[in-house]
Amino acid sequence: MRPSTPGAKGEADRDMGMEVVGAEAAPAQVKVADEEVTLFQDKESQATAKEREEAAVFGSDNGKAAANDMAPPKDAAEEWPEPKQTYTFYFVKVRSFEDPKLRAKLEQAEKDFQNKIQARAKIIDAIKAKKTERAAVLAELRPLSAENRQYNEAFNEKLEEMKPYRNRLGKFRDENNAMRAESAGLCSSLEELEHEIKRLNHRISHESISLDEEKRLIKEIKTLEKTRPKVSSNAAKRAKMQDTVVERDAIQDQVKIIGDGIDGVKKERQAVRSKIKVLDDEMRVVDGEIALLQEDLNAATARKDKAYESLTELRKARDLANASFHQNRIVLNRARDYSSRNEVEELQELHKTEVEKFMTQWCSSKTFREDYEKRILTSLNGRQLTRDGRMRNPDEKPIFIETQQPAAPVQQEPIPSKAPLKQAKEAAAPQVVAPKEEPLAKASAKSAKVKAAVDADDDAYEAEPPKEKPKPKEVDVAKLKEIKRQEEIEKNRLALERKKKQAEKQAAKAAARAQKEAEKKLKKEEKKTKKKTEAADTDEPTDSDTKSDEAA
Repeated sequence: MRPSTPGAKGEADRDMGMEVVGAEAAPAQVKVADEEVTLFQDKESQATAKEREEAAVFGSDNGKAAANDMAPPKDAAEEWPEPKQTYTFYFVKVRSFEDPKLRAKLEQAEKDFQNKIQARAKIIDAIKAKKTERAAVLAELRPLSAENRQYNEAFNEKLEEMKPYRNRLGKFRDENNAMRAESAGLCSSLEELEHEIKRLNHRISHESISLDEEKRLIKEIKTLEKTRPKVSSNAAKRAKMQDTVVERDAIQDQVKIIGDGIDGVKKERQAVRSKIKVLDDEMRVVDGEIALLQEDLNAATARKDKAYESLTELRKARDLANASFHQNRIVLNRARDYSSRNEVEELQELHKTEVEKFMTQWCSSKTFREDYEKRILTSLNGRQLTRDGRMRNPDEKPIFIETQQPAAPVQQEPIPSKAPLKQAKEAAAPQVVAPKEEPLAKASAKSAKVKAAVDADDDAYEAEPPKEKPKPKEVDVAKLKEIKRQEEIEKNRLALERKKKQAEKQAAKAAARAQKEAEKKLKKEEKKTKKKTEAADTDEPTDSDTKSDEAA
């Protein structure tokens, strides 16, 4: 294509049609179309100016009246419009081009990316459901934990209440132990001491013993006499301790009552703790499932990011392939801008620069020519033109354009579901039997090849159908992983049910045991009350007898 001069049009070069965009300029209007930029500019006609000069000279020679008769009317511009001169500039139009293979890859990558997003969204929904379940378990656990804290506080209060009584009993016990340690080897009372001394004296007086034995007995009597003060003090202490027996018994009764209360608190707390343990186990199972789902979410996020990276790379490749189209759009927008502002010189300079640039690339680069040819083929087919821009004859076939091959099916992402384990195994079973259908797939592929060859002989410009790929023989690893995960979830659920049943049994046993112990306590208290009433009945007649004896 040669650079066009004002008013000239582009011609075909190298047997290839060129697509151009025109720009025209005139003062009365500015017209911008899809493929044309129009610019109009005024130029005064020299002939009209000459006629006006002659009219002015003629009027000056023949008088004022003649001049008035020959003067043009006021609306002469409307009656005699001046001819308008138009400047036309043609720019080469570069169309966008999408490689069918790249388009198929883009569509495939887009579908894959959307599937990854949907799979990730489903995993997020599953995590939300598990977190809702965890929140429900936590809502049941909170009041039980508060109740357990209350029982702990009551238990500690009972222990604090029992502490002074225990200290008092410990003091009694220490005094008793100290007294026993002091009275070790001594007589328990003065009567026993006197009796022992009397016995030894009796032996000395009435028995025939040797002199050594007599000396030993005398020495032993002296030793016993020396222990008389200690025996006396121990007897006084023992009498004093005997006075505190009532207080000690009362303290022991109080300690027993508090101990019974502590036992009741312990049993109730144990029942609450068994429920808490069941809920803790359930919480642990749910947390494990959430952790597994979180791992799946991380893997799904990584797959999504990887799919997005591949999609971004393909989009960059598409934009890089259409860089010339975007540059051409910028040039055409600049031309429209110059046309709208009636800047003819700038428009002419832009036109000259772009045409020279295009022709330089066209003449020097074969790759540029092939790229431009690919971009314009669709337009030529749409206008029923040949490759060199001629009108297509009726018997001529359209220009062959490579069509887009059907995209391969996108593999679905493994999505965690709440289906039972048997359904998951049944879903995975048909994949193992896939090799049996291989002969049918091969036969269908052969028939497709034969049919494609016949169609290619009939229509040379049509694309060959894609070859069918044999079905994969390997079992899907993702589904096997999902099956294993479902098995683990099922095992955890069964274990949780067993723990719940055991906890219920233990709670029932604890309740029955507590009821039995309460009945035993009631029976003991009834026996004590009976004994007290009987003792009171027996004491009353003795008192009356003593009073009667005194009166007598």
